[in-house]
Amino acid sequence: MNEASIKEIEATRNPKLVFDEKGFFVIYVKDGEICAEHYQNVTHSNDTVETGKLDTMVVGQAALAMCHTIMREELVSRLEHAAYIGRELQKAEFAAKNGLEYVQDEELLLNVKR
Repeated sequence: MNEASIKEIEATRNPKLVFDEKGFFVIYVKDGEICAEHYQNVTHSNDTVETGKLDTMVVGQAALAMCHTIMREELVSRLEHAAYIGRELQKAEFAAKNGLEYVQDEELLLNVKR
């Protein structure tokens, strides 16, 4: 394959959020460990997801092992959700190892220590 035949695509965000039918995660760092709480979706009569019911908690120190556990336990059904969880767990691991503050869905600030 020559360089002329390689397709280059500019990366863009998907503006539409699609909920994972398996539920959602709340990720945080506590006492140097990463905690990922999995909640089953609770839908309302108009099919909106507004809350969830805690059903599983994955705890560990390594994002990779936590990702493997989440996939093995089949807690996600969408690839973009799995990618998102992987990114957040990696940020949480880095924060835990370096004494930084971790807040899900926010940029990891390297100069703010816990």
